Amino acid sequence: MTKFQYTEKSKRRVNQNCILAKNGFQPYERCSSCNLKVPKCTGMQYNLFIFIVSMLLLLFIFITDPLLIRLNIALIIIVLVVMGYRVMINSDEIARTSFENIQLSGKLKAQSDTLQDEVLRQTKELKSLAIHDRLTGLYNRYEFELRLKNSLKDAKENKTQHVLCYMDLDQFKIVNDTSGHIAGDELLRQLSILLEDALDSEAFIARLGGDEFGVIIYESTLQEAKQKMHEVLDVVKAYRFSWEDKLFRIGASIGMVPITHECQNLNDLLVFADAACYTAKENGRNRIHSYVSLDENLVEHKNDLQWLEEIDSALDENRFTLYGQPIKPFKTDDSVPHFELLVRIIDRDGDIIDPMSFIPTAERFNKMATIDRWVIKEAMFLSRELLNKGSQCQFSINLSGQSLGDEELSEYIKSLFLRTEIPYENICFEITETAAISNLSKALIFIKELRSLGCKFSLDDFGSGLSSFAYLKNIPVDYLKIDGQFIQGINNNRIHAAMVHSIQKIAEVMKIETICEYVENKEVHDYLKSIGVDYAQGDYLCVASSIQECIDKNL
Repeated sequence: MTKFQYTEKSKRRVNQNCILAKNGFQPYERCSSCNLKVPKCTGMQYNLFIFIVSMLLLLFIFITDPLLIRLNIALIIIVLVVMGYRVMINSDEIARTSFENIQLSGKLKAQSDTLQDEVLRQTKELKSLAIHDRLTGLYNRYEFELRLKNSLKDAKENKTQHVLCYMDLDQFKIVNDTSGHIAGDELLRQLSILLEDALDSEAFIARLGGDEFGVIIYESTLQEAKQKMHEVLDVVKAYRFSWEDKLFRIGASIGMVPITHECQNLNDLLVFADAACYTAKENGRNRIHSYVSLDENLVEHKNDLQWLEEIDSALDENRFTLYGQPIKPFKTDDSVPHFELLVRIIDRDGDIIDPMSFIPTAERFNKMATIDRWVIKEAMFLSRELLNKGSQCQFSINLSGQSLGDEELSEYIKSLFLRTEIPYENICFEITETAAISNLSKALIFIKELRSLGCKFSLDDFGSGLSSFAYLKNIPVDYLKIDGQFIQGINNNRIHAAMVHSIQKIAEVMKIETICEYVENKEVHDYLKSIGVDYAQGDYLCVASSIQECIDKNL
């Protein structure tokens, strides 16, 4: 019976009857017992040869015939020769296999070394990509904020001072708009090399995104850092970017903030630096502005950033809400009720935020077009709900100058009309005189396109411009909303009364209906009625309230 031994080290069975197996030889072809095919097993062949020789030797005991003895000796010799030949063949095979294994091992080691080198190279490359900007090769925002955090920590622990500089390129957008983003990218690459050369080893520079760069000047006073950044500013001013047949010159606005042990946190540093850069732009660009506490411009900009964050979160969290105020006719008729829609924000505590708190910021940071779209959509779906309940009214929606510049707005509005299937005349768009005049060509296209479908238009704050009457004949509108500054106390101000009266007369000739807002008492109301004004709006008639409450009271 074949004996097998199982070893923990080898994790395989070993045939104890096999000479080679017992001596540690591991064959290459396996069978079911010792995992070798028997015809190929050298150990089994040796066992067979020894058995044959043993049997032939035993024959000497039984044979006496000299011929048979000689024949038996010849057979033994033949078997031993064959056995020797097999030993030689297998020894050569083992040696050859061993040599091939050595070669294979060498190749595997070489491949392993190559693979390890490649892994190390790619790991190094990935680490570099993680902290460098791909376009310019400068450090990226992630690494910049990490270095800035370490600088702040050093300032607090060791009472050292560093300076943070926030740089934004001036006129960079012109390059992108006129020559494309490929040209803009090339400009950034070239300028990054110049900026690196302009700063010494004691400064760290990174590209923060777009055309914004951050610089940390280590162990420096604000005055010393300012001197260095003036040198950088001179390099930027002297730089000329050539692309195809165009030559561009750009500038930079730089905001600077000292990093001291008094600084509270990383976020404040970035906000103050951005505010200082914004102030540099507001003051004429191509200059440096240093942060100082109680700087009115910086405080205002910080407030803007806070309101900007509130606007973005209100849009994301659907915390905008509609208020309304009725526009009531002086003459009792069967006209459709008319409401002006007013937008508010509900803060996280549930309080209502007045529009004048966030509208100026929204205008400065180009958020009004987004807010206007929200109001338009809400108004149209609200109108659809009222129609489903058997009620109908007209909503006046204020449009900003930014919305008039939005070439896709008219298509957006038309798509909402298709979705809601409300009558076009249910919507009236209010455009201020200033916005209409400053975007006159686009305003006229917008007004004519939607008015041809049936939408109404109102020219708001009429009379505030220097050339109101000159533009009026060129702007097709349904209503004139006379500027409220002329309405307040009109019964006691002869000049205002004369102006409103003249506007009313011209509107009558042009067959345009007039609306007066800020009607705050009976005397003003009665005077406006006496001169023929068509509609009144103000707290005397109804205080602005949530749109649903406003509709419930006045429908």
